[in-house]
Amino acid sequence: MRKAKPNLTTGFHTADQIVRVRMSTGITVIDELLGGGIESGLIHLFYGDKSLYSDILKIAVHAQIPEDRGGLGSPTIIIDSANILKIEELTDNSFEFELEPEEVMDSIYITRAFSSSQTYDLIMNHLDGFFKRVPARVLMVTGLPDLYIKEGITSEGTQQITHMITKLMTFTLGRRIFTIVTAPLSKKSQFLPAGGTALASCTQVHIHVNERRSYVRYTLAKHPSLQVRRTSRSKMADFGTTPPLSYFLKPEDQ
Repeated sequence: MRKAKPNLTTGFHTADQIVRVRMSTGITVIDELLGGGIESGLIHLFYGDKSLYSDILKIAVHAQIPEDRGGLGSPTIIIDSANILKIEELTDNSFEFELEPEEVMDSIYITRAFSSSQTYDLIMNHLDGFFKRVPARVLMVTGLPDLYIKEGITSEGTQQITHMITKLMTFTLGRRIFTIVTAPLSKKSQFLPAGGTALASCTQVHIHVNERRSYVRYTLAKHPSLQVRRTSRSKMADFGTTPPLSYFLKPEDQ
C-alpha cells in the first residue's frame, strides 16, 4: 500500500502556531461539506448507513495518490471491526484514480478484529507498534463499537470504548495524522452515533451518512469551526444508463 499526498491545504494558525492541514478525500461532496477534506489532528466520525464503507474504502485509496498529483504519499492503516474490505471496490477505486490495484493493496495495512476484546487489544496495545513499522499518516478504525453492540454492551464494555477513543484522540493529535472512525446509528436516535457519550465527545467531527433510494445524504453534525450543514450525491450514476421503471415505483406499485 503505497500512497501519496491528497490535496493538502493549510488550515489556520493559532497563537501557539498550531497548523491544521486538510486532506482531500477524493469524494467531491464530502470535501465540500468539510471545507476541503478531513483535517490532521482531528478524529472524524462517520456514522449511519453501511453505504459509508464504500466512501471509507475510496478515501483509503485516494490517500495513495502521489504528492505531485495532489495525494498524501502515505500508507493507510485500518483496524477493522466491521468487515468492510471489498477487493472489487478497491480495484475499481484504483482504476478511477489511475493507480495500480496491486500497489494499492500493498499500501493498505488492515487487521481484523473478530471480538470486542480483540478490538480493544489492537487499539490499546498494538497501535503504537503498527505506526513504528508502517510510515502511515492515515488511520481508519471501522466499526469501533460494532462488536461491543453485537455482544451486548456492558459497563466494562462502555469503559473500554472510553479508553480506546481517548487513546485515539491523544494519538491522532500527537502524531498529526488523519483519523477516521466509523459507528452505526444509535438505537435511541436516528440522528446520533452508537457507542456512548465518550465516543461522541472525543470525536471532533461528525458526518452522518443517510442512504436513500436515489441519493446519499451527508450531514456535518459536529465540527470545531464549521456550522452544521448537509449535502447529498445522486445514486443515479450507479445504473450507467437510464434507471429502469421499477426504480421509480414504490413496492406496492410493482
